[in-house]
Amino acid sequence: MKIYLINAAPTIISKDNKKETLFQTSAPPLGLMYLASALKNAGHAVFIVDQPAFNLTNEEVIEFIKKKDPDVVGFSTLCASFENVKEISKELKKWNPNLSIIVGNYLATFYAHNILTKYDWVDICVRGEGEKTAPEILNRLESNKDLSEVEGISYRSNGKIIENKDRPLIKDLDSISFPDRKLLPAFYKNRIGGVDITKRKFATMVSSRGCPYSCNFCACTAFSKGLWRTRSVDNIIDEISMLSDEGYREILFIDDNFTLNQKRINEFCIKIRKQNLDIVFIGDGRVNNGSVELFKTLKKANFEILMFGIESSSQRVLDSYNKKITPEMSRTAVNNARKAGFKFLVGTFMIGAYDETYQEAIDTLKFISSLDIDFPHIIFTRALPGTQIFNELIKKKIIDEEQFWETGVDIIDLPGSKMNREVIFKIIKDQFHLKFFRPKYIMKAFTRTLISKYRREIIFNHLNLRDINKFVKIINNPPDLF
Repeated sequence: MKIYLINAAPTIISKDNKKETLFQTSAPPLGLMYLASALKNAGHAVFIVDQPAFNLTNEEVIEFIKKKDPDVVGFSTLCASFENVKEISKELKKWNPNLSIIVGNYLATFYAHNILTKYDWVDICVRGEGEKTAPEILNRLESNKDLSEVEGISYRSNGKIIENKDRPLIKDLDSISFPDRKLLPAFYKNRIGGVDITKRKFATMVSSRGCPYSCNFCACTAFSKGLWRTRSVDNIIDEISMLSDEGYREILFIDDNFTLNQKRINEFCIKIRKQNLDIVFIGDGRVNNGSVELFKTLKKANFEILMFGIESSSQRVLDSYNKKITPEMSRTAVNNARKAGFKFLVGTFMIGAYDETYQEAIDTLKFISSLDIDFPHIIFTRALPGTQIFNELIKKKIIDEEQFWETGVDIIDLPGSKMNREVIFKIIKDQFHLKFFRPKYIMKAFTRTLISKYRREIIFNHLNLRDINKFVKIINNPPDLF
């Protein structure tokens, strides 16, 4: 069968209820590439359309698919992109009622029944991991067999919605074929705040799946059932070697918890150093796994950027997130990374827990400016379908599930929230950039750039007024990141 997998572009809804499609993309759709490999191995003709990367309108995607006339169209379905998924899939079904429409990913996993009930042009929802499920679906569709024995799907049959039993998580991740990156042009770049960092050929990878922690703002817990599974180090090295042969020079690990097991990291770093590859690595980690020894090991293996999920300076707020860290752990992790030689650190933060106060938010901004990091990425705390925080808000009758199951909601916008979005914007604009753009920060940044070849590469990649203005705007006006 011929199948087109579509990565729909995210959207935002303006105050006057108008939809705006966002065309910024920083990374390839890795999940669809994994699916593509599995489907190709099963003998199907597979193609990928990355809407935001190609700057395609919905109309252009629809017309392109019509010309290709596939048997099946599959969508990666997240809250951010669901508006475009609905519009594109509906028009394609009108054009060809015999076209099979399949949706997967987080939203289809948690709200399959809702999707099939409300949107009758969707035929199948894939719940959970799809590498084994998708080939089974297509094989049965191709041979006109029913879907009753395919685990991990919900589907429509004779006007009824059928929900098959869950498919077990894939235990042996080495059994999964490497993602087929040749289905898309290699024009993706490592991007922070809308700015491409370097000109290196860039790829993303996962060395593990899942996370044993249960932060209540993260849907990974429910999706992976709280389990953490890893690929063997040799399997990871094989993929990196393949990428090196294909000219890739920068790899971002997007694991849910990359540094969980230090023994695994040690083994990986020892083996990757023996390969002597001209590749820069980027990874993230929890601050409670932040020893100097771990960071030295990563630095010796050519890791250049570390990202930490710090979230807040308030222990009360961190506890409400079930984050299981302290602000002091965050400060120690940052300091340890600097001691280990890292010259580029990113911290992620969230503002707007339901009962978070202005003083707690201001304290977090002060905390950010006191940390020795290079880039702070700030977002509003968002309750997304599948997360514990979303379910808690429903249980407490603070939100209406029917209203928000497709989109999620920024908690700061809910009635009863102690803060106001516009007030927080003003606080950040008035205070934050003054604290962050302090002489001490600028001098440290300059010194590290002189020492670090990678930082110099970043600077030389952006010796133009447009990019400099972008960087200044990001630091001076963090609300643009929300």
